[in-house]
Order: sequence, then C-alpha cells, then structure tokens
Amino acid sequence: MFIPDVDKIIALIEEIKALNHRKDAFFRSLQQASNNAILLERFLQGKSEQDHRDVYNRQLLHLLDKLELLNENIVDALDEPLEGSVPTKNKVVNELKVPLPSKRVYQSKTKRTKYLKDIGMSAEVLKRLSKPERIKKLTQIDYTVYKIGLFGSIANIFCRALSSSVSKNYPDFYEKIRHSLRMSDMKVLARTYMSIVLFSSLLTFIVILAAGVLLNLFLFKATFIGFMASIAISIILSVCMFFILYLYPSLIVGGRRRLIKNDLPFAIMHMAAIAGSGAPPVTMFRLLLNSGEYKGLESEIKKIVNYVNLFGYDLSTALKTVAAATPSKRFKDVLSGIAATVESGGSLKSYLNSMAEDTMTTYRLERKKYVESLATYSDLYTGILIAAPLLFIVTLAIINILGGAVGGFSVGTLATFGTYLVIPVLNVGFILFLNIVQPE
Repeated sequence: MFIPDVDKIIALIEEIKALNHRKDAFFRSLQQASNNAILLERFLQGKSEQDHRDVYNRQLLHLLDKLELLNENIVDALDEPLEGSVPTKNKVVNELKVPLPSKRVYQSKTKRTKYLKDIGMSAEVLKRLSKPERIKKLTQIDYTVYKIGLFGSIANIFCRALSSSVSKNYPDFYEKIRHSLRMSDMKVLARTYMSIVLFSSLLTFIVILAAGVLLNLFLFKATFIGFMASIAISIILSVCMFFILYLYPSLIVGGRRRLIKNDLPFAIMHMAAIAGSGAPPVTMFRLLLNSGEYKGLESEIKKIVNYVNLFGYDLSTALKTVAAATPSKRFKDVLSGIAATVESGGSLKSYLNSMAEDTMTTYRLERKKYVESLATYSDLYTGILIAAPLLFIVTLAIINILGGAVGGFSVGTLATFGTYLVIPVLNVGFILFLNIVQPE
C-alpha cells in the first residue's frame, strides 16, 4: 500500500506541537513579567504583545498549510479510485507516476482502520481533513498585559523615585491603591498609577500657579496678596487632584460591583441550566462568556477561562484566584462555593439551583421593597411639589388683593422666583433622590 509522506506528516505535527509549546511558554513568562515594567520591556523588545502573537500565529499557519497539503495526499489515497492507474489531483502522486491500487483495497473497513492506526490518525480527523474548506484557523483567547502609556511613562520619569518612597514609607496607603486597582480591573501597575497621581498633582500645581501669576501680573499689577492667593489656590487644587485620582479606582470598583449585582441572579440561573445538562464546569463558563448577555460579569468570566485555557490552571485554582479579586462579595461567595463543590465532588447542579433560587428571591425582595417605598415617595411628592405650590400661589393671590409685600419682596417677584427657580430645583432634586435610593 502506498503511504504518502507519513514521516513528513509526523515531523510536521511534532514541529507544530513544539512551536505551540514555545508560544504558550513565552506568553506565560510575559504574564509573569507584567508586574515589572523593566522586565516587561525586555520581554517585548520594542514590540507589542500582539506583534509577538502575530509572529507565532503566522508560523503556525504556515506549518498547518504544509500539513494540509500532505494530508490531501492521504485523503486522495483513501478515496475510491477507478481500477488501475488513473490520473489524480494529487500533485505528488502525479509527478511520481505512482499507479493506484484497485478500489477493492480501500473498500475494506479493516484495512482502512489498520492504515489509520499505522499513521496515528483517527477517522474523525480524516473526515475533517477530507473537506479542507472547513479547516479553521487557530484561535487564541486574547488577554491583556499591563502596558505603560505615554503619560504613565512621563510620570515614571519624573516621579518614580517619589512613588517608590511613598510605597516604602506608607505601605498601608500604597496597599489600598494596589487593592483598588486590582478590584477595578484597570490595566495599570500600582507603582505607575502612584507616579501618575503624584505627577498629575504636581502638574496641576505648576499650571495653576503659572496662570495665577500671569493674571496677577497683567490684571492686578503684581500685588503681594495676588501672589499669595495664586499659591493657595494652586495648593488646594493640586490636593484636590491628588484625592480625585486616589479615589477614582474606588469609584470604578463601585460601578463594577453594581453591574455584577444586576447580572448575577440571571447568570447563576444560566449556569444552573448548563450544569443540569451535564456539561463540564469549564464549558459552563465558556458558554456564559460566548453568550455576551452578562456584560457586568464578562471580565470576571473571561479571567476564569483564560486562567484555565491559557495559563494551565485547574478550575478550582482559577475560581479562587478570580474570587480574591472580584469587587462583588456575592459573586465571590458563588465562585468559592463552586470551587468547594468541584473539589469535594458534590453536585454542582444542586448547588447552583439552590444559589439561583436564593439570589432570585433576594432580587425580588429588593425590587418589591423599592416599589413599596415608591408609594411613600409619591405621597411626599404630592404634598411638597403639588399641594404646597398651589397653596403658595393662593396665598400670594390673597396677599396681592389685600396689598403689601412679603419680606420686602413684591408678590410678582416671589411668584416668578418660586415658579421658575424653586419648583424646578425641587423636581430635579426629587429625581436625583429616586436615582440614589433605587436598588443597584
């Protein structure tokens, strides 16, 4: 039996495995170096992470193209040819003028199975390769490393030493920033962000002070009070900038926590349905990610899938790692419960069903409580913003008939002030109040 290029196929497969192994090792090392800016730049060598990925993908696709060409030889050899030597589409066979055996050789299921066993190929792979147009390119789950932007690089140049000093002398303060950045999922190193905070505050002080000095020189004729006021305003605004940037990651954490809380009840129900079908836990998270319906949880679920598929973590370790960095306590409990269930060999379906029931009950109670509170708020709105303005207008009309003023203001002035300023401001304030007290 003619077996075309089997040795070349085996060699190509080994080469593809080796290249894929080098690729995985490189990106694992890259992820480990992401916390060290100097080491990260040394790994990237002036290129971006995507450039390195494209190089590996091009090499893999080139090897796959060569493997596909050799596989076509096998497919042609296993087709059902006519008796005797006949022309074939296979270029290698045409050039060698190799006569093909009769089709009776290839109609034998036993011989076909033995042939596939000899070359180390399964029938499913052969069936897939027999239709080359269905071969898909390798896909890789994208992940991101911490990259220093232009502003961060400039901030490191001027304030890296100062930020290092802050991290050493005030470890609690620095740890709070690092923890907030991790919870907020911001792709920036804690040391770099500290440099950005300090550099922005310093830049604010310099800009405001320069503007104040110029205004003092040209408008106030360089008075001493003007200079002192410029310095005071610069200090106040720079301190405000410092605390705004310091609190910004916490605001992002709060926003992410609300999004996760909104999506979590429905995501748990989805997970319970998938677990009930008997799908593996990793597949459950992959299906949730591919659905695209849970934007608040998408970042967390993507981390789980990446930890398992890209970095080789077992599912339990991946779940615990993500649980340690998620801003939602409820989601943290869910992930920890799934990890404990998987480790103990318990029923994931039963656990998720109970969690889905508890979460939806809590969700409904919060909504019901809010709807009931709206009845009280509507009574307050009716009394303060409907009945009170009518009583106010009637009172002003009576005063206008009797003649006189209120607190030195005429009736027309008070009516205009109340109609165009007080009532609109109260309505806007009531709307803001409803947005604040509504469930997250």
